[in-house]
Amino acid sequence: MAAWRCDDDPRHVIAQRLAAAKEQLARTIVDRLRIDIVSYRLIEGEPEFDDAVAFSVRCIEALVEGILGGEGISQSLLRDTREMARQLVTQGVSMNAMQHSGRVFGASIWEAVVASVSGGDEAERDAAMEIGGRIWRLVDVISNTGAHAYLDEITDRGLLGRQLLDALLAGRGDTEFVHRLARTLHLRLGDSHAVVLIRGDGVPIEEAPERPLATRVALDHIVEAARSRLRPSSGSLLAGIRLGDVVALYPVSGPDELRRVRHDSATLARGLSVDVSIGMSGWHEGLASIGLAYSEAREAVEIAVGTGIRGRAITLEEVLVDHMLRSSSHAQRLLDAALRPLLDYDREHSAELVETLQAYLAAGTNLTQSARLLTVHPNTVVYRLRRIRELTGRDPQSIDELLVLFLALKLNELRSPW
Repeated sequence: MAAWRCDDDPRHVIAQRLAAAKEQLARTIVDRLRIDIVSYRLIEGEPEFDDAVAFSVRCIEALVEGILGGEGISQSLLRDTREMARQLVTQGVSMNAMQHSGRVFGASIWEAVVASVSGGDEAERDAAMEIGGRIWRLVDVISNTGAHAYLDEITDRGLLGRQLLDALLAGRGDTEFVHRLARTLHLRLGDSHAVVLIRGDGVPIEEAPERPLATRVALDHIVEAARSRLRPSSGSLLAGIRLGDVVALYPVSGPDELRRVRHDSATLARGLSVDVSIGMSGWHEGLASIGLAYSEAREAVEIAVGTGIRGRAITLEEVLVDHMLRSSSHAQRLLDAALRPLLDYDREHSAELVETLQAYLAAGTNLTQSARLLTVHPNTVVYRLRRIRELTGRDPQSIDELLVLFLALKLNELRSPW
């Protein structure tokens, strides 16, 4: 605090009286909060109230400091305010109650100022009016700072929101810790959740406490879009950022609701100003399965990025073959060798053997349907299939050998740009 002045300025006199009584005044304020505000009465344990008393003392000191010409509302006090707001979230105190506590503080200090004024001293009465303005400016700053910290705490930016998301993604959804955090954050968890991962083009995939401004802006934009476009029929959507991906936990009651998740994901992609790849999990029953769903969604988004799929969500089930191929370098080498002769032949002769093989597979090995897809005569398809057999040593009319060619095509598609 600023050094006390030995002058007759009535403002300084009143400030010195407040300073002398700050400890008792702070306890009076906290006692009044416990009487006036129901949620404060529900807080268990004296240490929390000791913290409240200490915070009230710091606020009184800031008021006195300002009256005496010092800094008044310091960055240190604002940090303390933000921390106090975060504590109130964990204690289940509502934002309305927190805002009301500011008014209780202001009224209590004003009453103390009025009581300290000498009845016949006009100068002190005028000084009290000026101090009253200071009191409510202090309350306004502290209340606004606390409100912003409180709101941050109940979103993904806050520690509790991050803890809840981390616990769910780690597969600890059935613990009391998770349910208590959800209640504190006023979130309604579903019985089961699908996981949606959104990865923006050019956004680094990393966990970093500080990201470049452009990256933060892009991720915040995707998070806000996810909250507005992903609309579960029941329960609360939980969205946050993990390793550069936007992660959304979407409550679903059964596998049929995955269609709604897919639809909302496509709506989300269309509404963004940046290109995104989206992977989503299948349906897994129970909160404890969210960790498994997260792993699926991560693999799916990796494949979506690798294949250039944009504008829609894909599940791991849809790209299961791609997933298996990515896991074996030996299989990739064998499949490369199987398809390479056809790719080289098409490039050197402007032929369409790869396209013919794709049409043959798409038509379920039906020659007539294959010819219709290629707009050629069926005999042309027969000739090309024979040429494929000669170049690769694998007969497309053999199920086992056609399967190898199919996998080779899938691997080639996985590596090709979209």
